[in-house]
Amino acid sequence: MKNILLLPLLLVSLASFGQNGIKLVMDTKPVGSTIKLSKYLGDMQIALDSVRYRGEAEINFAYDKRFTDGVYVIEVATLESFQFILIKQENITAHIYESGKGMAFKADGSKENDAFNIMMNLSDVYSKSMDTLTFAMEYLSPFVPRHAAVSDSLNKVYHRVAESYNNSLGLLNNLFPESYTAQVLVQLDKIPLRIQKPEWDKAFDNDPAFSHVHYFDYIDFSDARIITSPFLSNKILEYLYSYTERSEIGIQKAVDLLLGRPETDPKVQAFLIDLLIDFFTDKEASEYVDYVNRKYLGSCDLPLSKETLANISKMVKFQAGSEIPKMKIPNETGHYIPTSALTGKINVVVFWSSGCSHCIREVPKLKALFDNMKGDLGVYAISLDTSKTDWVDAIKAHDLDWYNVNDLKGWKSESLEKFGVTSTPALFLFDENQRWIGRASSFDGLYELVLEQLKE
Repeated sequence: MKNILLLPLLLVSLASFGQNGIKLVMDTKPVGSTIKLSKYLGDMQIALDSVRYRGEAEINFAYDKRFTDGVYVIEVATLESFQFILIKQENITAHIYESGKGMAFKADGSKENDAFNIMMNLSDVYSKSMDTLTFAMEYLSPFVPRHAAVSDSLNKVYHRVAESYNNSLGLLNNLFPESYTAQVLVQLDKIPLRIQKPEWDKAFDNDPAFSHVHYFDYIDFSDARIITSPFLSNKILEYLYSYTERSEIGIQKAVDLLLGRPETDPKVQAFLIDLLIDFFTDKEASEYVDYVNRKYLGSCDLPLSKETLANISKMVKFQAGSEIPKMKIPNETGHYIPTSALTGKINVVVFWSSGCSHCIREVPKLKALFDNMKGDLGVYAISLDTSKTDWVDAIKAHDLDWYNVNDLKGWKSESLEKFGVTSTPALFLFDENQRWIGRASSFDGLYELVLEQLKE
């Protein structure tokens, strides 16, 4: 929540409005600036209205049906932005004025934004404390005398600071129990701590391992209001970057933690899918887009954005029941081997190269599974080597006695486009009828797919 602008915000109902809306009293004159009003859907800002400021004493924005409950933002060109809470289309009068730090925003009193203002100030104090503590922990030299004791002491400080922040949020709940801030925002910002329960402290010996499992414990995913602010997006991205295991299985488990909750509201589920697809698309991680699509979409009618659907269509080449693309690629001796040659009960098409260090770690694992399944697993290995010697030497070195093919075109091979491959290794699983099952980028991910298939 460090990225959230901290502002003193208050609301009041004004009978002076001819119609319900927001009145901005301009105590500063940013003439020529565009003043834009937006609301949040996750971290995305949905523009509602904008005006070019020409020196007026006040500016009015009228409400319509788009003005639903949640966090809103007013932007003055690229100069400043100010957040506030809007509930039940309450009339708002706010002042934009000059302060020592630039422009400031202040409205005139309501309990909803009193609560929001208190929470933002609490968050500011907490964030500054944690920044200082994080700096100290990151720059603690391992050569400092009694390093372990100093590190342990800093961890205890972290727990005290976080626990104090949680207690402050609890007091805020008591003061404003009916407010949007208490019911929605506090649950998004409250910090699960392993010291809060003896069984937690016993099960986890460090905070990252604890947060990996319990990071979202306080969030009610059945409450659709949690997507009406940027706080949930920030929390999910922090989890993906800081508390997710950096492996294919680890990332899949993170996806399952977020999307596998039966109580999740459909709007929240669609929002989470949108966020994850956008994240994995940006990282060019097609295998995880594929994983989300295969496991959590299916025939479910979720209100996904057009961008998400377009990204899925672009990155996911296969749907359930899709056949292996029909191709013929030459093997080591120059004979063309068709994909239809695969006759295993389960079949893998793998893209790799001898110069890919990750491939060299993964291919032997696939070879062990191939040998263990005794003819039930078919493998069609497409190499992206441009040197035939390097390719053949790697085949011999690892005793790869499955279908090995290579057109020696490297990353210009047409097979890449047919399968939607942008990185190696890439593994595609098909059933005995050569119908698509799923995609992985590591043996661990493939192994999970094989186990699922064997269970069926």
